[in-house]
Amino acid sequence: MKKCRTFRNAKFLAISLLLAMVASCGNGNNEGANITGPGFIALDDTSSSFAPLLTVSYTSPTAGSATVQILSDPLSDGDVEFDPVQNTYTTTVAPSKDFFGEDSANPDLPEFRAFHTFPLDGATGQPVVPGDATINSAVLEVFVDDVDFASVIPTFVDMIQYPFRGLSAADFDAPLITPTSYRALDFFFSDEGNFVDIDVTALMQQAQVSALTDFQVRYDLQSLASGASKSASLATSRNVHAPPRPTGNLMPRQNAGADRPRSR
Repeated sequence: MKKCRTFRNAKFLAISLLLAMVASCGNGNNEGANITGPGFIALDDTSSSFAPLLTVSYTSPTAGSATVQILSDPLSDGDVEFDPVQNTYTTTVAPSKDFFGEDSANPDLPEFRAFHTFPLDGATGQPVVPGDATINSAVLEVFVDDVDFASVIPTFVDMIQYPFRGLSAADFDAPLITPTSYRALDFFFSDEGNFVDIDVTALMQQAQVSALTDFQVRYDLQSLASGASKSASLATSRNVHAPPRPTGNLMPRQNAGADRPRSR
């Protein structure tokens, strides 16, 4: 089911206002108010200037050494919302903002998980990462539109696999590619309005070993998804920088690729 963008933004704002009202109750002012996390984040998924970007440096016996930049496929990107009251899932494909997070102060409010797909075979007009390439480095860059409820939001970036342009409710809890195919990091309130660069070298190396056609990631919260199989010990480095993003070498996003072969 595809949700209306206006409804999504209105819902996000309504939750924000609700938490602000809760914080102001008690003594009639905000003194001592504490809005608990873990929080919400909205990642921009619009134009080449702001959409998720994967930068990969590799060495290939057939193609030599190169650094390529791959924008995510908007028709594969999106988020899945779980409503604990109705016990329902709502999938949004190709929104302008991909949401993840929840408000731990109110267990009746929904949880969101965000998803991004980076084709590695050039099917959508983006550069190719050859199947025989050795990955030297890989950086995932996202633009943070909104941060709400918490100043620090512990996050997992999971490498998963779901159908190309087929995001569904089943992917909310899709298994990891391997037990260690994830990285942990913190997002901060100060990230709002900036790009965050996330080191995903280990994940991209695993994608090559697994001969994946797409590099696909899911964003979820450490406090909700830790369990026995995931821990914050697999932390990754991150950097922050302000816009604008240089776009001179980026290939534009296209809607090709629906009927592509599934191998590299």
